Amino acid sequence: INNYYLSYTMKYSCKNPILYHTYNRIDVVKKVFKEIKKTKPKKLYISSDGPTNLKDKKKIYNIRKYISKNIKWKCKLYKIYNKKNLGPKLALINALNFAFKKEKKLIILEHDCLPDISFFKFCDDLLELYENEKKVKVISGNYICKNLIDRNKSYYFGYHPSAHGWATWRRTWRDYDISMKKFHPLKSLIWIILFFNFNLIRAHYFYNKFKMVKDNKIQTWDYQLLFSIWKKNGIFIRPTSNLSKHIGWGKQSYHGVGKDDLYDIKIQRMKFPLVHPEKFKINHKADTIEYQR
Repeated sequence: INNYYLSYTMKYSCKNPILYHTYNRIDVVKKVFKEIKKTKPKKLYISSDGPTNLKDKKKIYNIRKYISKNIKWKCKLYKIYNKKNLGPKLALINALNFAFKKEKKLIILEHDCLPDISFFKFCDDLLELYENEKKVKVISGNYICKNLIDRNKSYYFGYHPSAHGWATWRRTWRDYDISMKKFHPLKSLIWIILFFNFNLIRAHYFYNKFKMVKDNKIQTWDYQLLFSIWKKNGIFIRPTSNLSKHIGWGKQSYHGVGKDDLYDIKIQRMKFPLVHPEKFKINHKADTIEYQR
């Protein structure tokens, strides 16, 4: 794949369970599953949303068959196959609820998030290291700041989210609330202004997103997760190499219907052993660069 910038070859067997969530696009599934297959996870959760019509039904059947046929290593396989279409919001939440009843740690990929093999080791290492650090909520595989920040460490801590390839713990998912019961129009506005230290533009942006989700005006699952994390003052781990990328742009996409808005961001390989940053110092510069993109 020409999007790869590879500094060395790497073999790796994934230690933690992987949840792979699919829908109806075999073109992206073939690329992503090829990378999952290389890591031979011992436990694999395949989530597959159901069809909206007959054409969909055939596509989904072919994807499920393709994945089953390509699991040629010893693996505990869990199939979360929906008969009806739940949509991108409920289907993933449903799969995560199912997996976290069994698992304490999980690596999560959606159908069109292409990882490098080093993404899996990065997640494995940090899922273990920060397992009991309740402040650290999510490990992301995404980096978009290029050379605009200091990259002498393997990762940094931030408030800004990105979930095109991520990992987390049951303790984080336990706080997830699809209906955002703790969101209150006035109290939450004051809270988010204080959270962003009176940066009114950023506070207004995220307040509007949270309100739209609360009012069911946008069909997404991720702002609810962000809200639950920020309410607990939680932080994200973000790599300083881009280890996974959303590749599902175009007409068939549910959210990214246009052209790739991060076309200049390529997939890279992390170097090991990891160089760890000072504990929990937030990289505000990186958060700002990301927000402005």
